[in-house]
Amino acid sequence: MPLTQAEADALLHMPKAFVDATPLDFPRTEPRRYGRVLLSVDRREEFLFDFERGSRNRARLMYQTRGRKVVILARLELGGPAHRNPPNSPYRPGARLLCPHFHRYMESFEDRIAYAPPDVPGLNLRHSANGLFCLQDFLRYCGVQTVPAIQQTI
Repeated sequence: MPLTQAEADALLHMPKAFVDATPLDFPRTEPRRYGRVLLSVDRREEFLFDFERGSRNRARLMYQTRGRKVVILARLELGGPAHRNPPNSPYRPGARLLCPHFHRYMESFEDRIAYAPPDVPGLNLRHSANGLFCLQDFLRYCGVQTVPAIQQTI
């Protein structure tokens, strides 16, 4: 069921925390895909955080936050393929955006619109070529109150 823009914005920026406080895995070269559960601080809403490092293109990283189990609220893509916005997009219609690019839920478009990270209010990527910094910055943007330790692996 689609969300209104107000609902999506409220869910995205709602204070949240990881249910499991174990370190997040950040593989430097090995392909990996995993998800972790987040809960709103008031414990009323459950969210999912998805992490993916590409298998064919190991430079590709994707961080994603979902609400209501299936609604993609925000996604940051690094080192992956370009994205073409829909022709009726309110942001750069029909434009092809290279990575890094950012997707945010927009009513009527869901996550089909990509944005250049500097054009996203409140998203401050310290260094867009550093996947580890981007992971921390993405989690803060999504309202995660305490970012767990991040364990780098090969």
